[in-house]
Amino acid sequence: MSSVRSGSAPTTLVAQVDELAALYRLTDALYRARSSSDVYEAALDAILTTLGTGRASILLFDKAGVMRFVAWRGLSDEYVKAVEGHSPWTTAERDPLPIFVEDADLADEPAPIKAAIKREGIRGLAFIPLVAQGVVIGKFMTYYRTPHIFAPHETDLAIAIARQVGFSIERIRAENARQLAEEELRTSEERFRLMSEHAPVMIWISDPVGRCVRLNTMLRTFWGVGEDQIATFDWRDTMHPEDEARITGRMVEATMHQTEVTVKGRFRNADGAYRILETNAKPHFSAKGEFLGMIGVNVDVTEREEGESRLRASEERFRLAVEAAPSSMMMTDAEGRIVLANAQAERLFGFTREELAARDIATLIPDGHARAEPKPLGEGAETRAIRKDGSEVPVEVGLSPIEMSGGPMTLASVVDISYRKQAESQRDLLLAELNHRVKNTLAVVQSIAHQTFRGNDTSPDARAAFEGRLVALATAHNLLTEANWKGASLERVAGDVLQVRDVNRERVTLMGPDVSLQPKEALAIAMALHELSTNATKYGALSNDGGHVSLEWAWMDEPNGLRVVWRERGGPPVTAPTRRGFGSRLVERTVEQDLDGEIAMDFREDGLICSMEAHLPRLSGEL
Repeated sequence: MSSVRSGSAPTTLVAQVDELAALYRLTDALYRARSSSDVYEAALDAILTTLGTGRASILLFDKAGVMRFVAWRGLSDEYVKAVEGHSPWTTAERDPLPIFVEDADLADEPAPIKAAIKREGIRGLAFIPLVAQGVVIGKFMTYYRTPHIFAPHETDLAIAIARQVGFSIERIRAENARQLAEEELRTSEERFRLMSEHAPVMIWISDPVGRCVRLNTMLRTFWGVGEDQIATFDWRDTMHPEDEARITGRMVEATMHQTEVTVKGRFRNADGAYRILETNAKPHFSAKGEFLGMIGVNVDVTEREEGESRLRASEERFRLAVEAAPSSMMMTDAEGRIVLANAQAERLFGFTREELAARDIATLIPDGHARAEPKPLGEGAETRAIRKDGSEVPVEVGLSPIEMSGGPMTLASVVDISYRKQAESQRDLLLAELNHRVKNTLAVVQSIAHQTFRGNDTSPDARAAFEGRLVALATAHNLLTEANWKGASLERVAGDVLQVRDVNRERVTLMGPDVSLQPKEALAIAMALHELSTNATKYGALSNDGGHVSLEWAWMDEPNGLRVVWRERGGPPVTAPTRRGFGSRLVERTVEQDLDGEIAMDFREDGLICSMEAHLPRLSGEL
């Protein structure tokens, strides 16, 4: 059989024999490998020998699913650091195919990866997946300094090496897991034996038919049984006759169904007195799943049972009250450890009750307020609480001391005041904004009044002009208020000021694209249009029945340039004024100062044409 190496020269018989010898050595080395490092070294030897390259690497997915270098040869540390984590596959892929890159310069890879490859002097390279149980676990790679065409026999060799390496990695991992499990089992069994023997509770182990196999020191003492008597001791003989059927039935049921059981009953101790024992037992299985019997714990609850009936009602009422509370409630002991938490506390802090139990409350409320002098809610301290995800939330903490049978406790009520804080912040913001706008509005009104009544002109015409300008200002304010002062449409501003939906429905037309105005721009254009409308009503196109006004606007070619054209027709003949009044000056100042633009007045005989060019920032969505 002949094949092609590097895409050109036929493989010689000697080369084939060398390759087979290398594969044999790999197989032998992998068989003898006792560690992952042994596998990696054997694999790299075979890759370098059979695939005609001086550089190779092995990478595996870590627990986070990131491809990491575990072994390599001929690569710089800088290269390894630069490309680590790069992988064409994910851990979820099954049976992936090898990837061969003839020339890395032509590959479709991110620029940083290609730069790192080029610095390393790599042109040809191959990605060979390592698979275990059909799922990709990593890859090995080969690198060539020149473009490299991968011949069929090289592909076959690479896949053969990858299969053996993947199987060996899986075998080493399985062996390591088995050894770890065995060691953990031995440690666990020894720890259990020592713990159970001297535990402050009664621990026992029975065989599948309920005979005692092991009784710890405390239980042997309770029943007065010597360690050498366990094999012949029958615990059933110590049960109270009235409890025997119930206890035996529950234990037999648990044995048959191999389920955990908890049962209380009276047992006779070594002194002949009956004590109430609470037994918790669960099935015990071998590693192969064989049922070996039951493991149980007996706890003497005599005093607790006698006092429990007196405490049960009051504790239940207290528990229901805490659970029904509208705020998060937690009870802590004298050391600040949480012993009780309600559902609201779970929702507030993001922990389950089990996670909250025994947690130091200072980890949730770190500013010391949870251990301060008790204060009822409403007089509590405002502070911050830390949620499970690390986020902070403002809270108010109220503390109340409670005397319990186990000692003094503290009931902490923690109220989320986020909404209150947000409302306060919003209120402060609105007050500041209102103050700012009132000042600006008063300044505008003061300027209008000063210009309108200059020279102590208090004539009816002056008062009417002043009132009209205030109405125009108020109209723009109303539009901005409706939009929370975020802006207003040019068409809406013009329509309201010029009353196109009212008295001027047939006499004023508007035409132009959608333009959003900032508050300052909306006020300026409203004032300018009011002055033009007032002039047209007194002297121009709106002063007779046949006149008409058109207002057109469009974006100019220059950036942010807007042209607005006021055009009158059908009114009395127009002549240029001999002097400029306050209205004209107001329009000019508004356009030039507030709109950063220019204005031109053309007093044609057939009607006034006013062209205004403003520079406005375009908002998103405007064309």
